[in-house]
Amino acid sequence: MRKALRYILILVIIGILIIGGGLGALYFVPNTFAQDDGTQVVVIEKGQTGTEIADMLFERGLIRSTQGFKLWLYLSGTNDKLQTGHYQIPNKVTVRELISLLQEGHVESIRVTIPEGYTVGDIAIVLEKNQIMKAKDFLAEAKTYVPYPYMKGTKPATYPVEGFLFPSTYEIPVGATPRDVIQMMADEMNRYLTPAVKKQIQAQHMSIHDFVTLASIVERESLFDADRPTIAGVFKKRLAHGIPLQSDATISYVLGYAKENVTIGDTQLQSPYNTYVSKGLPPGPIANPGKKALDAVLHSENTDYLYFVADKEGHNHFSKSYEEHLAAVNKIYGADTVKNSSANTEVAAQAGPNYDVAVATTEPNYNYSSAEAVEADSQYVDVEPSYKYTPTTVPAAEIPDPVPGSTQNQSSTQVTPAAPSYGNNTNNNTYVPTTTPVPESMQNVIPNAQQVPQIQVESANPAERSTLVVPSGTNNR
Repeated sequence: MRKALRYILILVIIGILIIGGGLGALYFVPNTFAQDDGTQVVVIEKGQTGTEIADMLFERGLIRSTQGFKLWLYLSGTNDKLQTGHYQIPNKVTVRELISLLQEGHVESIRVTIPEGYTVGDIAIVLEKNQIMKAKDFLAEAKTYVPYPYMKGTKPATYPVEGFLFPSTYEIPVGATPRDVIQMMADEMNRYLTPAVKKQIQAQHMSIHDFVTLASIVERESLFDADRPTIAGVFKKRLAHGIPLQSDATISYVLGYAKENVTIGDTQLQSPYNTYVSKGLPPGPIANPGKKALDAVLHSENTDYLYFVADKEGHNHFSKSYEEHLAAVNKIYGADTVKNSSANTEVAAQAGPNYDVAVATTEPNYNYSSAEAVEADSQYVDVEPSYKYTPTTVPAAEIPDPVPGSTQNQSSTQVTPAAPSYGNNTNNNTYVPTTTPVPESMQNVIPNAQQVPQIQVESANPAERSTLVVPSGTNNR
């Protein structure tokens, strides 16, 4: 009998050690299930229970066990001491650190990084995913609010602020409005546009609007810094000789997402943003360029190249004549895509006529913008950029009570996962899950000032560029 009791006691001790070790590991060991070292925003609402918070953290991948987390809340005496507010939590966090952050780590602002080449729609998605504001509210403001006069072009654009929201890392105050965020990002672009930069733009006979528009195309056409000044030079040469830019990046903007293989049919889409059917620059920028793309246009290479094709790693190869361009295409993609004469015919059809003849017989016009547009910008040339941003809202210390239906589940018929949406920004910042599917395209028709804002999640990937495979039409420039 004593022997049996001894075995039972040993098993109990072993069990206690295993459970204690597991709880200890859960408490002190970082969450290794996380895929990256980034952070995410968590909102603790007034009246949320420990169980509801644990379930939310588990769904976000911040904890490995809801029961283990709740047990540590109980053991640490903090089950009823978690504070409402916005929290920026590292993905790889220990339960001990997480409990500490949720007690006293609420933030007055949320750090958000906007990569180079993101569109207004992409930025709206980032803001919504970080629980700052609804994407639709940001898009609605982006259609009407223009912080600086030079942001207005001569043709209607879907989002006048497109291209002028400078890619950077921002500390956005909790409770900021869409106008606050647009102003903050537009101010950063305005800081880039120093009097010296604006004088250089004017010396090149370009308006500020056209300068940023060209930089946005260069941004979306280049993966590597070394290619950007040459690509900018190619596009400037084409503009000077009246040759269509034939940029697939502009087609992707029309479609609303970065399409990997642009077809001949895509190049025939009737839109002022399609630079295959419309000569010159599109009505406005197609993305928000970073400093390197802006500098590339400012200091572009004076080149004789007219064409370029990207290889499979994204490096561009430049050609002076159409024959050289076709040879480069064959050399890079011949084994995979250009296998017969009919394929070469398709490439030729996609690229259009041999523009070398046009270049040889046409007088170049290096006035890239209208004289009126350049003259209109002259009033801003000597204006020093502003450096101070003051939000119009007071950072929220607490989150108001949830609106009715805030715990509603996402629609089970939704095809593309939609980013979460929130209560009306002017009244509360309460989290309300989105139930409407994300539209297939942000902008798949000719831009219209009355068009309802649409977003496409897949487009928010800086690695997706429109310099891809021939003969589908992605490299014939």
